[in-house]
Amino acid sequence: MKYVILAAAIGAMAALSGCATYQAGSVSRGDQLKRFEPVPGKASIYVCRIPAMLSARGVKTVVYVDNEAIGTLRQNSFVHTVVEPGKHGVLLRHDGMNSGAGGFMPFEAAAGEVRFFWVGVTGKGWGVLTVDNFDTEADARECVAEAEYSVPAPQ
Repeated sequence: MKYVILAAAIGAMAALSGCATYQAGSVSRGDQLKRFEPVPGKASIYVCRIPAMLSARGVKTVVYVDNEAIGTLRQNSFVHTVVEPGKHGVLLRHDGMNSGAGGFMPFEAAAGEVRFFWVGVTGKGWGVLTVDNFDTEADARECVAEAEYSVPAPQ
């Protein structure tokens, strides 16, 4: 019976652990991005993951903008990219027990614009991991200011 419980525990740990690789970016680049300076002729896109409740605390999420991975998020981290003005989309793919796509958000960006997207769990921490707009720009800036910068992991 001990072996059955041990095997179940090991299986649960394997299912809960993720395969998405988190790679922190340089502190100096993160500090520069936290100035939120517009990029002339382009749109600056920030995606920030808020602190998570127990249900999604260890889940890592790869963020794609226009089908290009821009980094992996864990709680209290952010990713950044620059895009041409026009129509785009943010897609999440996460690991863990319920791995797969975790949300898609289409958006339109203008030259010189700074856009922010929120990644978190709906239902006050007990729902699904998704992407959305922040309630206010102040909330978005605070999320990024308190978060660690992440970059795509080396292949």
